[in-house]
Amino acid sequence: MQISKYRSVQILFIFLPAVLIAQQNTISPYSSFGIGEVQPQEFSLNNALGGVGAALRTEGYLNPLNPASLSAINTTVFEAGIIGTASYLTDNTLSQESFTSTLSHLSLGFPIRDGIAISGGLLPYSFKGFELKQNTDSSNGLNNLSYDINLSGSGGFNRAYVNAGAELFKGFSLGATASMIFGKIQQNRDVVFSQSDILNRRDEYTYIARDYIYDFGFQYLTEMGTKNLILGATYCPESNLNSRSSGTTFTYDLSGDFEYIRDTLEVFSNTTNGLVVPQSYSIGLALEEQGRWFVSGELDFKEWSQMTLFSELDPNLKDATQFKFGAWWVPNAKDVHNYFNIIQYRAGFNYNTGQLSVSAQGTNDPQTDITDISLSFGLGLPMRRSNTVANLGVQVGKTGTTSGGLIEESYIKLHLAFTFNDKWFKKRKID
Repeated sequence: MQISKYRSVQILFIFLPAVLIAQQNTISPYSSFGIGEVQPQEFSLNNALGGVGAALRTEGYLNPLNPASLSAINTTVFEAGIIGTASYLTDNTLSQESFTSTLSHLSLGFPIRDGIAISGGLLPYSFKGFELKQNTDSSNGLNNLSYDINLSGSGGFNRAYVNAGAELFKGFSLGATASMIFGKIQQNRDVVFSQSDILNRRDEYTYIARDYIYDFGFQYLTEMGTKNLILGATYCPESNLNSRSSGTTFTYDLSGDFEYIRDTLEVFSNTTNGLVVPQSYSIGLALEEQGRWFVSGELDFKEWSQMTLFSELDPNLKDATQFKFGAWWVPNAKDVHNYFNIIQYRAGFNYNTGQLSVSAQGTNDPQTDITDISLSFGLGLPMRRSNTVANLGVQVGKTGTTSGGLIEESYIKLHLAFTFNDKWFKKRKID
């Protein structure tokens, strides 16, 4: 697998009743597989805690990873966040640097009554953004002709969701989420001959999806003196999404920077339900002293090996397991004199075995698992004289490897989000 010059992907905006979210960019060649680079469905607090969420519940923050946690909120909560990613890719021969930024999520939640709340939001689900080039000389080419194979892709899927959580009895909460996955992915494959009198060939593919998935969760909290022990779990069943694929194959020649289409060889369209999102589940355990500190460990599992794109299994996809650990600490939340004592200090660790197992193009090397490992740090900064918290976070990690001719991606992700708390929908009592 070689790195070519990557082209910037234009930021796409999707409008949802007075709400705006951007489709995140990527230059990762690993986004060429499956539905692209799948995004963690988390907010700034989750990210700073290594991605934990199954056993996370708090009154002032929304937790999209377990809908049962909604039963804890007692005010209206609105959160909006942005993320910037600095990436460095290398295969020990070539390298590529990039910086992208986007609006990462928008969400609003509010209590219906004590112990019952609903929320909704919008965030990216997956995205593609790659350009790869494979060179073939005349000795190994077709009919002794030399040519290049250029692969490119763009677009992605988004997720709009609504969920609800309720405390059924003391300490035990259930929740459910309905999400609409929608968007478009485009991929091209070009065969470009070095001889000017030979027509080049392009295969264009488009995949469109718009359908619903559902997931469920529970949390159980038991008091242990001044501390709380929380057990949480989530489950998302396998879903076959309403989707459509189309494609065109044509020949063309080049004149400078211009392409002249000569002949259309094939046009096809497939309207069958062809995108299968695999089942996933998680389990987590947390211990906290409310308002002082929190620590949690979590195990996530996703059956990516069962994901199909129009009835075709991708041999490069495999089941993925994530190990997450996170903690936060507040020195003294009641200290009105020293601001540093009311800051929430956050840290986390995440190890993902990854859903990809690939080998370098043009080699007979065995497949290598594309793992991801990262450390996260963050701050929750209360704004004086308001019910707003500024959430700052940084995530440092590495994906892939340079062994076997593959590509290693090192990244730094910067998170900024604002969490607003207010009693918008509370009924006022009149004496």
